[in-house]
Parts: sequence; structure tokens; C-alpha cells
Amino acid sequence: MKARLCIILGAMLWSFGGVGIKVLRCDYHLSPATIACVRSLIGGLALAWALPRLRGARPLSVAVTAVMFTVVVGTFVAATVRTSAANAIFLQYFFPLLVAIGGAVFFRERLGRWSKLALAVGTAGVLVIFLSGWQQDYDRRGVLLGIISAVALAIMFLVQRSIRAGSPLALAGVYNLTAAACLLPLAWGQLSMPWPALGIIAAMGVFQLALPYVLVIHGLRTLTAGEASLIALLEPVLNPVWVWAIVGEVPAGWTFIGAGGILLGLVIHFLAATRRTDISAPVQPLATPD
Repeated sequence: MKARLCIILGAMLWSFGGVGIKVLRCDYHLSPATIACVRSLIGGLALAWALPRLRGARPLSVAVTAVMFTVVVGTFVAATVRTSAANAIFLQYFFPLLVAIGGAVFFRERLGRWSKLALAVGTAGVLVIFLSGWQQDYDRRGVLLGIISAVALAIMFLVQRSIRAGSPLALAGVYNLTAAACLLPLAWGQLSMPWPALGIIAAMGVFQLALPYVLVIHGLRTLTAGEASLIALLEPVLNPVWVWAIVGEVPAGWTFIGAGGILLGLVIHFLAATRRTDISAPVQPLATPD
């Protein structure tokens, strides 16, 4: 029960990413690069105590995953700014199904009938969001960025499979510090920001980014990846709820339909993994950009 509570609390803390990004953008007019850069910097510093545990990890694999994480962070924050938070988070959550495809192509893992069904349902959901968002100039770029974020996160997970050593917390710290360094040139002009904005980003870096890593990794010590992944689906469900309650953003009707397809596909995929009747499903990212 304690492990499940850790995953639940971690997913709930991650889910506040959308509302934090919306407030920083709407109230303080910070750019997506600035938000992503400073949040990752604070999150990485909060996890710096774990960096000595990185010993033994393959430098090239860590570098590639860190770069992919930077792409994920930048595109997800930009997608949340340029379209609805619901579109951004649900499109990104398509990544576990992309990992399944990558596992079949690059690692010759079996795609069973349940994974194929999950892919079909999830892809239909993505297409609904993509086609509906493409009709609106406001949503168009955000939807594309959301899809790019999912693809980059899937690549990151596939490459990370080769990292056999090093603490997951240490890796998360490296990824966030790398993202902050890479995004710094784009964020440089807005680093001098109002204290309330800095307070919000600091809270996001510590409580919405770093602390969930600790909670989720603790929960994974006793839970299977499939069960933890199912619990972590609280994040995409709650993310747009907080944005609606605090910012007043209401997703389009087609978003609910597409999100339902993606969620259903993920549930099928993770249930299959939990029952050990299909390929194993990846858990919620240990270096989540949300």
C-alpha cells in the first residue's frame, strides 16, 4: 500500500506541470524556453546529491538520452503554451506505445495481439487530436510539438535501455541539468523575472519535478512496471483538470474523444504487461518533463 501511495502522490505532483506552465505564460509572459530551462535547473540542483551514484553508466548513452530529454522538455512546455494542456499531455503520453513499436523494430520484441489492439486504439486517439487541432491556427503548432515530444521521449526510453548502471535519480539529475544548459541561450533574455514567477518555477522544480522522482523510484522497489504505469495515468487525467480549475481552460470536445482513445490504448497495453501475456510496458518516465 505504501508503494502505491508513493506512485499516486508522485503522479499527482507531476500533474501540476500544465497549470504551472499556463500561469507562468499568461501572468508573467515567460517564454517556453525560459520556463523549461529554469525549472530543469532547479530540479536538477535538487537532485544533485544523487550525482555521485552515476558511476558506471555509459557516457555515450547518458549523453544521447540527456539530449533527447532536452528535446522532450522544450517541446512539451512549448506544446502546453501553444495548445491546450490536455492536448499536450495526452499526445505526449502516446510514447509508451511508440516504445512498444521501437522494441519490436530494434530489439525484436514480440508485439502480441493486445499490444496491436492498444496501438490501433491509441493511434486513433492521436489522429483525432491531430486532425481536430490542425483545423485551428492556435492549436496547429502545439499539436505538432506534442507529437514530437512523444517521439523524442520514446527514443530516450529506447536508448536508456542500454544504461545498466547508475542510479535513476542520478540520471534524472543529469538530464535536467543538461536540459537547463542546452536551453540557457534561448532563455537568457528572461532570466531576470519577477519574484512571484521565480517562486512558482522554484516550486515546480522541487515539488513538481524532483520530489516525484524520489517517490516513484521508491514505489518501484515493490511494484511491477505495469501496475505503476496504470497508477501513473493519474497524471494525464489530472493535468487538464488543474488547468481548468485554476486557469479556466476548457479542452475542445474532440480532445476528450482523442484522449479517451489514448488512455484506453495505454490501459490495454499496461494491463497486458501486468498479466505477463504481452511485451513489458515502460513505466512513467523517471525523468519526466511534465
